[in-house]
Amino acid sequence: MSRDDVFRVRHNSIPAISDANAEQGILNRMGMQIVVDFFTQLCLSGFCYHMQIGTEDAPVASTTSIDDTLAWMVADNPAGSAMMPLLYEVNIGAFTTGTIAMSMLEADKDKVRYSSGGTAYAPANMRGDDLNAVAASSYYVGTDVTLAAKSAVPNTVELARRFHYEDVVTTTTGVENLTPTVYSVKTRPALVLVDAASLVCHHGCATADVTSYGVLQFAQFSKTLVV
Repeated sequence: MSRDDVFRVRHNSIPAISDANAEQGILNRMGMQIVVDFFTQLCLSGFCYHMQIGTEDAPVASTTSIDDTLAWMVADNPAGSAMMPLLYEVNIGAFTTGTIAMSMLEADKDKVRYSSGGTAYAPANMRGDDLNAVAASSYYVGTDVTLAAKSAVPNTVELARRFHYEDVVTTTTGVENLTPTVYSVKTRPALVLVDAASLVCHHGCATADVTSYGVLQFAQFSKTLVV
């Protein structure tokens, strides 16, 4: 009598399966199915990308007060693609400001926002062999990234905002930057942008003298995978 097993124990060996080939699901020796979480699979499939501002011992100044037409980093999503924010992180290197620095991640669901200024950035694929190129669009970092006016609420979404310390300070004492994470999809609801849209990273301080390092990570793939 032939068998048609759905699962197979793969304790010491994991099969390398080519795309679109059939294979039994994997169980461990306790009979439990092993399932990769969605965001890890996006990375394994070559759909995750990384941007950063500041490097090694060279932080970059924040912008002045947060404004809808001024950004620290921006990632535009073109028609035909979908984009999901994964992480926005800011680490303050040093400050001598008399005002409170804050960061905010904004998603514009209706249009691409980059207008001028800044430095073009080529997002790095987070799978080492660069399986998929990022969609052709605008990806910029810098203190002078100028944006088009945002779409009217509710089509512009403030995903997360963080005040980096609780009071006005004038020197770095080592306790102000309590956590660098402004937004993480692991702790906040996910959002999917479809067709023309933007992720905008704000990091501002009224006196613009907070030197910092920033990271934006996002997933991007054909919108046909979700629409």
